Amino acid sequence: MSDTKTLPGQSNANYTIAGNLRGIGAAAELRSTATIRSRARALLERARRGESAWFTVNDGAMATTAALVAEITRARYPDLRIPYHSRWRHFEAGGIDRPGMLNEALANATPAGRARAQIDLALVSVLLDAGAGPEWRYLEAAQDERPSCEYNRSEGLGVASFHAFTAGVFSSDSQNPMQADAAGLKAITADQIANAFQVTPNNPLVGLEGRAAL
Repeated sequence: MSDTKTLPGQSNANYTIAGNLRGIGAAAELRSTATIRSRARALLERARRGESAWFTVNDGAMATTAALVAEITRARYPDLRIPYHSRWRHFEAGGIDRPGMLNEALANATPAGRARAQIDLALVSVLLDAGAGPEWRYLEAAQDERPSCEYNRSEGLGVASFHAFTAGVFSSDSQNPMQADAAGLKAITADQIANAFQVTPNNPLVGLEGRAAL
């Protein structure tokens, strides 16, 4: 920070700009891969010395743990085609190809328009994804020959946000429902989120107000 002092009632544009630039630089440094690895290494060494109040490290169990992970992975994915853990996998909860359903709904969109809708969906869905709490559930209605199914936690939030998006909850334009534009997002209320996510006194969603505000 600058040593320049500002008296009450005065403004100092240079001081503010310099402070902002230094803040941006500090944030970028904290997000860098090198800094993250350095801090993680320091925390690991601290835990190895028995100085951590939260973690213990048993290096002797590393080989056994790695072998167990490899065994489970090969049992579940013998061809080693392991799907990414991502929001898009949550959209496939229950073995239902919801991304495919989205693409069908966007069949007449341009490639750029389809990509924009997919990005809007993923971003909004991730922003709404935080701990739902142990009681919350989302019931997806039956469709054609597919029975109704209940989901919770991240999968439930993913499925709920998918249906909210395709219903146009995040769009300000009824003629273009599958988007999350600024006007649509600014107009979002906690009641709208509660309705889309099936929140009731008997089906509470942790952080409802915060999700709407975010």
